[in-house]
Amino acid sequence: EGQQINQQRTTLANQSASYYNSMLTLSVPTPPSTESYQQIVYSVNYGSQQYNLTQVTKGTTTGSYNVAYTTSYNEDVIAKSTNIYSISKNSDGKYYYGGKEIVEAKASTTSNPSPFNTAVINETKKGLNAAKNRDVNTSFTMYYVNQGTESAPRYVFFDKSDLDKAAASTTDKTAPGFAQTTVQKYQQGVWSNVTIVRDANNRISALATKDLANGETMSVSSKTMTDDAAYENAYNEYKYQTYLYQQEMENINAQTSVIQAQDKKLELRLKQLDTEQNAISTEMESISSVIDKNVEKSFNVFS
Repeated sequence: EGQQINQQRTTLANQSASYYNSMLTLSVPTPPSTESYQQIVYSVNYGSQQYNLTQVTKGTTTGSYNVAYTTSYNEDVIAKSTNIYSISKNSDGKYYYGGKEIVEAKASTTSNPSPFNTAVINETKKGLNAAKNRDVNTSFTMYYVNQGTESAPRYVFFDKSDLDKAAASTTDKTAPGFAQTTVQKYQQGVWSNVTIVRDANNRISALATKDLANGETMSVSSKTMTDDAAYENAYNEYKYQTYLYQQEMENINAQTSVIQAQDKKLELRLKQLDTEQNAISTEMESISSVIDKNVEKSFNVFS
């Protein structure tokens, strides 16, 4: 039984060593550094535009570069208004909204004064067509109302068919209105065969491209920016990996504790067997001594 216990303890020791080796193979998570998510952002200002440089590659001529850029600009577009326009139509056939007459957009004449000319009306019609997701050349009659003042006008445009539909309806007398609004748009492009000047720290300090400023050298500003979203994602991944690491360590420690408890139990049993074996050996020696004495006495009687 003692030999069997020793074999069991050897097996437990091998299991414990296996858990220890697996613990050594675990990779301890490392928190991300903000420096790893920082980059130098270059920009060029020309007129009212700011161009952000995104990539620099070698150009086709010696010493030149191709510079990719992005820029944003404001553009006036016609978009559906967020207001709800309740339309009324009088017996004279005129449309009204909020007490103001909705009039047809015509070029300025003496008989029909209007703030528009033919070119502006045609461009506005194209914008309204685009806002209604139809062909920009669709022909229709455009109406408008000034929701502002004469000195600060704020025009809302209508398709006459929408006004007719609202006026004829008995349940919904609202017509969609479209107003001019400013949206920010983004553009990207590449300047080819650009001349670049670098400072002592190897940062771009100036460039010259025939696409801007007639090829004159323009200064380049630079700043270091941190990609906060990417850093936050990396930190969240670090916390998740740390959780997995702690879970694995706790699992290994729990399994090791079970093995140690089993080994301790076997060690106590082995000590108990040693005690029993020593008691039996002592008893056997005592009995053997008694037998020897009895044998000796018996032979002495007959001698």
